[in-house]
Formats: sequence, structure tokens, C-alpha cells
Amino acid sequence: METPNHSSETVFDEDLYTIDWTDIENTEIDYENCLNDIENFFRQDFKNDILEEGV
Repeated sequence: METPNHSSETVFDEDLYTIDWTDIENTEIDYENCLNDIENFFRQDFKNDILEEGV
């Protein structure tokens, strides 16, 4: 049976993984980038549908 390589005494620093509500509230959403992603998704999906119809 293998023995683990990690130390069981490792301390988990919870503050490193904590997000405050104010961090979320004050974040500005990049709507232009989101719209570009959505448009690209549908553009690729449309191209894939055209290619499948030709098969």
C-alpha cells in the first residue's frame, strides 16, 4: 500500500479562498466581451450545422 507524500499537518489558509460580497458587488461586467462570446458560439454552431447537412 502506498504512503501519501503530503504532510498531514498542512494548515489550510481559509483567507486565501474567501471572497467578500463587496468584491462581487464592485466588479464591472464586460458585456461587450460576453456578447462576443455568445455571437462566436452561435456562429460556430451555425457553420457546424451547414457542414453536417452536406454530409
